[in-house]
Amino acid sequence: MASKSKRNRTKFKWTKELIFLMAGIVVLIVAAILINIPTKASVQLDKYNNAITAYNTKNSTQYSTLPENHVYKEVSIKSLQKKKKSDNYTFVFYCSLTNETTLEYLSKINSVATEYEIKTVYLWFADYVENSDADTKKTVKYHDKVSEYNNIVNANINSKVEGSNIYYKQDNFDLEIYPALLVFKSDSLIYNSQTYSENDDSSQLNWDIYVSTALKYSHEDELTK
Repeated sequence: MASKSKRNRTKFKWTKELIFLMAGIVVLIVAAILINIPTKASVQLDKYNNAITAYNTKNSTQYSTLPENHVYKEVSIKSLQKKKKSDNYTFVFYCSLTNETTLEYLSKINSVATEYEIKTVYLWFADYVENSDADTKKTVKYHDKVSEYNNIVNANINSKVEGSNIYYKQDNFDLEIYPALLVFKSDSLIYNSQTYSENDDSSQLNWDIYVSTALKYSHEDELTK
């Protein structure tokens, strides 16, 4: 009968050094994964710049893209309803990335805001209007929603803002007209570029002046000179 030989087996042993080595490897792998996950800010920046670049390519324009340290933050109507109640000026660009004026002025607004040391300009996209087809826009539900949003924005419009010496009568905001630059203070809409943009007279304000006028509210004394 054949004899059975016994193999020598070395029992595996976890040492302190091996544990530290394995832990280090795990940390490096996790760090590498996290580094490669794009942040919300970087995803949004790519979205803006890709839209600008695509338009430039298609239309032979040269609109500038945005730097990483831009002033924009996206805002919903629900969030805007809270932010516009601030005692500080709240700047909003109501816009669409399919709109030429938006793509042209994203960088220009950013530059002027930076010059005026404005930390944030909120981007409110016209998604509800833009994503509604012709049939939807005939429905009561659509018109009720538009009215609801308009009422939120226009609450206290043209009210005298305490502590401010500026008062210019503004037209009511219309959700279906974009882009538009809006300025709020203490829950009041105090600047609405739609007030001027519907006039076809070439002598009226253009978008360069809309931007300058809206963002100058951060330097209120300059507007009263």
